[in-house]
Amino acid sequence: MDAFAETLAAAQGGDEQAFTTLFRALNPAIVRYLSVLGGSASAEDLAAETWVAALRTFTAFEGDERALRAWLMTIARARWVDGVRALARRPELVTDTAPDAPAKDDVEAQVELGFTTDWALSLIATLPPDQAEVVTLRVVGQLDVPEVAELTGKTANHVRVLTHRGLKRLAKVLGEAKQLKQGS
Repeated sequence: MDAFAETLAAAQGGDEQAFTTLFRALNPAIVRYLSVLGGSASAEDLAAETWVAALRTFTAFEGDERALRAWLMTIARARWVDGVRALARRPELVTDTAPDAPAKDDVEAQVELGFTTDWALSLIATLPPDQAEVVTLRVVGQLDVPEVAELTGKTANHVRVLTHRGLKRLAKVLGEAKQLKQGS
């Protein structure tokens, strides 16, 4: 039995330390995925809801690390969909203040921001929603094409195309940012 299987079995048996190990290993990817889908403000809350939902049937889960990762991402996506539906049923509060962000002409600040994980996730979030979702699941969630296809309800070929287009678009944006940096 490998280390992951032992940790999973212990966590399913009620070992809090083993569960904490799994949580620490998997939660960051879930939060990143959810922040791309719905913004970082609700990502932590949705991730918490994901774990609560997972705990309901955690002892019955069977599979390896990839299967657990895919299972948790499936639950996270369902929590996100539920949140979107709930938001559609209640009006959104609109304010006249914008979040703090570097000015477009402040290239140095933008480049500094570019070296953070938040910047990378915000860059992915600029992609069309379907591309952002599959890129996040493939890169951040470390899921393979069939798992992403099953999770999103798309064909494997569609997932490949969306991933390719998303990564190509990101490469173009990064190339433009690099040119700006070299030009200054």
